[in-house]
Amino acid sequence: MRYLRPVLLGAASLACLAVASGAGAQTSQGVQDSSNAGTPDATDAVPLQSDPAVAGAQTASPAADGAPAAGGEVVVTGIRASLASALATKRRAGNVVDSITAEDAGKFPENNLAESLQRIAGVSVVRSFGLGQQVSVRGLGPDFTNVLLNGRSLPSDTGAFAPDGGGRGRSFNFDVLPSEMISRLDVNKTSLPQLTEGGIGSTINIITPRPLDGDKSYASLTVQGNVVSKVDTVRPTASGIASWQNGDRTFGVAVSGSYTDLRASEDYIRVGQWDAGAFNVISGGTANPVVSPQTFKGPRQISYGVVRGGTKRYFGSGSVQWKPTDKLLLTADGFYSELHQRISDSILNPIFGNTVVDPVVSSNGVLVSGTYPGQTFLGSPGVAAALAAARDANGAPLSVVQPQTLSVVRARDRVAKSYDIGLNARWEPTDQLTLEGDASFAKSTGNKPDDPYILVGNYAQSSIGYQLKDGNPLVTDNDAVLGDPSLARIGTFQNYGQRVDDRIDEGRFLARYRFDGSFLSNVEIGGDYQDHLKGLKDYSNPSDSYNTLTFPFPTSLFRPVSLGRHFLSGDAIPPANSFIGYDPAQLAAYLSQAAQLNSRGNYSSSYLPQTDAAGNVSCTGNCALIAADPARPGGPFALVNNPGGSFATQEKVAAGYVNAAWRWSRLSGNVGVRVVHVDTLSTGFGQTVTGFQAGPSGSYTFVYSPATELSGKANYTSALPSGNIRFDLTDRLVLRAAASRTLTRADLNDLRFGDNWSGSVGNLSLARGNPGLKPQFGNNYDLSAEWYISSINYVSAAAFRKDLRGLFQAVTTEETIPGAPETVFVTQTRNVSDARVQGVEVAGQYALDERFGWAQGFGITGNYTHVEARTSTCGFTGLSPDTYNASGFYDNGRIQTRLSYNWRSKWITSCNFDNEGVPQYHAAYGQLDLALRFNLSDTLQIFADATNLTNSNNFLYAGTTDQFIERNVNYSRFDLGLHITL
Repeated sequence: MRYLRPVLLGAASLACLAVASGAGAQTSQGVQDSSNAGTPDATDAVPLQSDPAVAGAQTASPAADGAPAAGGEVVVTGIRASLASALATKRRAGNVVDSITAEDAGKFPENNLAESLQRIAGVSVVRSFGLGQQVSVRGLGPDFTNVLLNGRSLPSDTGAFAPDGGGRGRSFNFDVLPSEMISRLDVNKTSLPQLTEGGIGSTINIITPRPLDGDKSYASLTVQGNVVSKVDTVRPTASGIASWQNGDRTFGVAVSGSYTDLRASEDYIRVGQWDAGAFNVISGGTANPVVSPQTFKGPRQISYGVVRGGTKRYFGSGSVQWKPTDKLLLTADGFYSELHQRISDSILNPIFGNTVVDPVVSSNGVLVSGTYPGQTFLGSPGVAAALAAARDANGAPLSVVQPQTLSVVRARDRVAKSYDIGLNARWEPTDQLTLEGDASFAKSTGNKPDDPYILVGNYAQSSIGYQLKDGNPLVTDNDAVLGDPSLARIGTFQNYGQRVDDRIDEGRFLARYRFDGSFLSNVEIGGDYQDHLKGLKDYSNPSDSYNTLTFPFPTSLFRPVSLGRHFLSGDAIPPANSFIGYDPAQLAAYLSQAAQLNSRGNYSSSYLPQTDAAGNVSCTGNCALIAADPARPGGPFALVNNPGGSFATQEKVAAGYVNAAWRWSRLSGNVGVRVVHVDTLSTGFGQTVTGFQAGPSGSYTFVYSPATELSGKANYTSALPSGNIRFDLTDRLVLRAAASRTLTRADLNDLRFGDNWSGSVGNLSLARGNPGLKPQFGNNYDLSAEWYISSINYVSAAAFRKDLRGLFQAVTTEETIPGAPETVFVTQTRNVSDARVQGVEVAGQYALDERFGWAQGFGITGNYTHVEARTSTCGFTGLSPDTYNASGFYDNGRIQTRLSYNWRSKWITSCNFDNEGVPQYHAAYGQLDLALRFNLSDTLQIFADATNLTNSNNFLYAGTTDQFIERNVNYSRFDLGLHITL
């Protein structure tokens, strides 16, 4: 039954076959391939299959600078041709659209789709390990962007794999699609009734090449190697595309494939948590120590991390098109993508105590420097006596927590698989009437199969010095202790896993009637049906057998890890030359041995059987958990489903729309409405936590009661009107105005049933789902002016406003929950806030021609966007008030080069850092990229690309810059390759 409704909606496309033979004798211009339809004007409508970006006529895009583009004539390729083709799409569109087009068959401007999109005004990129993965448009984050492939909705593997670390929602990961397989990207900044709802920020349509797009067969092959500056291994990448059509252009086949192998390299410093409260402050040294409590903010722990690994992606696609008559076009297509990511972190992790010697505190109340004393200092007679005599503000003896330095290994593997299969039929029974049907079936799975988090500590607790230097937190530690494996003790071995399944079955139908000699150009009606199911299963090992720093190991299991003198590009160098590292698999094998699991002598007292006064022996709590470990199937670290973190949400969406396009003299436009009805079924599990284990680092491991399945239903109906007006003031100057109502649905994670526990001592957290969440709505208004100087040169300016209603906000309250060892921060997403996002953007490009003599071939492109947000919260997360992109290029037909810089001002990443009510910021970020192309012949090109030439780093802080959260750098990436076109 799941396929019935989409198939019925798409069945009209198949029914056309029965009638088409009779229609073939009628005279007509013939049905065109809508898969890459070029640059229609505002009065025409949108074909289902790929161009909702542009409101749909079927005229071909003009070639760059007037060059002919068909019939065996010269076809211009390269940077200038790409810019001209994208500008043609923008110029004739019926709504506000910006585009990026391929420079040649199988050759997109950047190797990464998200990196290409950031060249568009108002677009900024969310990166993962230095590669663009998601995009924000006009200040609204990835979840406000709806991504389509040839007009169809795309599932996504976003789960715990999102760059921000948490989004389990609707945002799309662009890294599953290779740029070589794409012919055009359209960013719709204003809406049309035909566009699938979901993108308040924008709707991005990814258009792939089809065999009947052009008028001839072709093939291309690209081979290249890539290297990251911190990893000297060259990795291969290869892609190819072949498209064939018969002589009369009635049948065609296109196939493509690619293999990508990319290295990942990242260094980071990260403060896990800040303690805000009373510290034991010691002054006067060991001779004359004075102890007094003082209140300020100090880091609880710091991580110095080295990330290494890589990503491999396999991709294949195919498309078949058949025109049995001039009136009928049938298309079948699909793709398969598989991505394997293996990433590991080696981390030096100093954990600080609550006692500081000679602290220096900033005017913001944040610790700038000081020493956290270890065993030797605290054990000196004078200091020990002073601490024993001191009292806190309540008159109680002081509690002293000593520092501890740990070594952590963390794996972040990811496997993502996606496929999409679609059928489309487009029939023009008369010159005025067009019927089109489309059915597609798509699925994406994301699997984090095994994500161990292993903590090893040094038994000797040495003093740790702390200093905030040049904006980075640095520590001084005992290097000899850190590098001595004989002193290492296991502290935590936790294992995690997740699986995301996202499926979309979709069917669409439209009927469009064109009018001749009328004010109305055409009227289109259509309907969509979508069955969308997304589920997440969460896994972990049920207990932590080694949740204590008392287990020694054979030194053969350890290896030295060095942060290196160029850690963070030399901006910050921790003092330790090397520290203890290890292989997680080898360590797990050793710890799984029965002899180690039964070695009770190494456990602290809370893990041992207890004997009461009557001689009765009991083994409960932690003791019972570790006693069960030897008999667990798969060993103590085997993953077990965590129902509280698992959910499934199904949405059944039925939509209908009507759109009328009109023209009067130089004035044209379109107006219509889309009506959407959504039925939602959310399922999850309820569990009670029966035990809390706090490890040496303070992180909790949770023990759950048996799960109870929960479910709930919700529904809503929404009307989404939209209108676009275009006034051709002259042949080169276009004025536009648009208004629309759009929506963005809640993250499917937020719609779940059930509770999800997390956190550490002092920050115990519980996240609750909310199946009753309604969509966020946006009332959108746009004004723009576009001056087309030539087929490649233009200047534009736009003003926009979005009034947002029912915005989602994570509301956190402090609650006392029975059995919890401390107050719990309970967070639930609710529709509570409104906001206004408004701004302006200017853009332009100019290429010098033969009138400029020797300078012919040089050119510039650039854009600037300013956005403001008015909201009842601390700000709008992910919104940079200012962004700009600038590129200088040279293209003489043989040599092409482009130097690009993109920059965005600081933005808020969270309004409630660490449950303190303090906003968390990401500092301004800029990146410089370079592309070089040299045409050895008409068919052979050598190219080189450099990404992040200056090793730009990301800096996050809370409130003020001295409350450091994170600094990381993804190092420069270089590509060198050969592109062949036949």
